[in-house]
Amino acid sequence: MLTTTPFNQNLVHLNKGTLNDELTEHLAELVKAVRETGKAGSLTLTLKISMFNKANEDVVKISPVVACKLPEGERAETIMWTTADGDLLRNDPAQNFTELKQVEGIDSQRRTLPEQEAAPLRKVQ
Repeated sequence: MLTTTPFNQNLVHLNKGTLNDELTEHLAELVKAVRETGKAGSLTLTLKISMFNKANEDVVKISPVVACKLPEGERAETIMWTTADGDLLRNDPAQNFTELKQVEGIDSQRRTLPEQEAAPLRKVQ
């Protein structure tokens, strides 16, 4: 038969109950991030336990440390060109740039071609 207080009952009393609330929030945030990214994360609780004072061995102080590592989503990659002096350019400096502009006086409405019946496929030997 267990004579010590269960861990979860002690957890509720640490930091006047705020530690339990904090862990609950971190756990929900972690679960959401794992579902969104499909990657693993972690929630770590470390309890540092030390003597409160040397005069009384029956009293300890407990210092909790919570670490929540959320998984990171994929970041988009960017392709850029470089110069000898370390600058980054969005466009290839060796390629000519053509400034496009709208030509006035031309009907710019979209046109659709009439549908044509596709020719039957033939076997090629």
